[in-house]
Amino acid sequence: MFLTRSMFALPLLLALAAGCPSGGGARQRALDTSGDEDIAFPDEVEAEAARHPASPKVAEGEAALAAGNLALAQQAFEEAVDENDSDPRAHLNLGLVRELQNQYPGAESSYRRAVELDPEFAEALNNLGLLLRDLERREEAIDVLRQATAAKRDFGEAWLNLAMTLEEAGQNDAAREAYEEATRLRPDDALARANLGLLWLRLGENDLAAIELRRALPLARGDAAALSAIGNGLRRAGHAEPAVDAMERAIASSEQPAPALYAELALARRANGDAQGAENALDEAIGVDPEYATAHGLLGSMLAARGAYAEAIAAFERALALEGDHALAPRWRQHLEAARAAQ
Repeated sequence: MFLTRSMFALPLLLALAAGCPSGGGARQRALDTSGDEDIAFPDEVEAEAARHPASPKVAEGEAALAAGNLALAQQAFEEAVDENDSDPRAHLNLGLVRELQNQYPGAESSYRRAVELDPEFAEALNNLGLLLRDLERREEAIDVLRQATAAKRDFGEAWLNLAMTLEEAGQNDAAREAYEEATRLRPDDALARANLGLLWLRLGENDLAAIELRRALPLARGDAAALSAIGNGLRRAGHAEPAVDAMERAIASSEQPAPALYAELALARRANGDAQGAENALDEAIGVDPEYATAHGLLGSMLAARGAYAEAIAAFERALALEGDHALAPRWRQHLEAARAAQ
């Protein structure tokens, strides 16, 4: 799955404040992005805010949460709950701030109280479902996220969260349907399209995978994690040229590109017929981290392919010296022996 839940999931906030994107609210799916200031807050937020208007204490807590002061936000939300235990918005926000501080039992209790007060409170159901997913209580999470999508049929984030949870649970057909609904509701959502593409790839439908991954590529903008996952998927789907583009953009979008990004770029360039560019990318990876065994092993394979056996032998030996129990170590040893025999 996108980010493989490595994809790839940090919480973003969907504001639940009338007229401004600064309050607490529903926890969503997320890419690890530096562009949080560009998040669009949908019109339905105002409708939800009107349904659950903010008391003075809730407004105070939301302002503290927007400012990053979790302790002050929690204090305000706890006081709001003490003043009015029947306020679903206060419980939702208290659950969110507790979750952000890893207070998981308290967060679950708060979300459940919000749902108890308003069984159709889709944002609270969404947050509760995500928390259960994070706690690996997937069947419960699926049930709650289905309730969220039933409560608000156009809640694209909840459909996406449901899709990812279904995929983790191995329910691929249901996950595909949920991804398709998420992309219908949010056609410009890079994560929804990328995850759908990667699911198609795992199902062996490379052409369908490539369609969604190509659509996701321009939507990912400067998100290095998203671009890397899209590039990897495009390469494996047999579309090397856009894979190269995605990986080059991922590296350009990273302040300190990880050596793995250069290794993936090397694979994409090699698949695209650019052997020298692939070797150059691996040299970059080794320059970033001289002890990155994968880059040495890949470089050995590429050097051997063009008959540079002495250099290939040195690269394979270095890879094995660094990580002799690597998953690819048996292949490196085999290629090392072949290079020695060919020398």
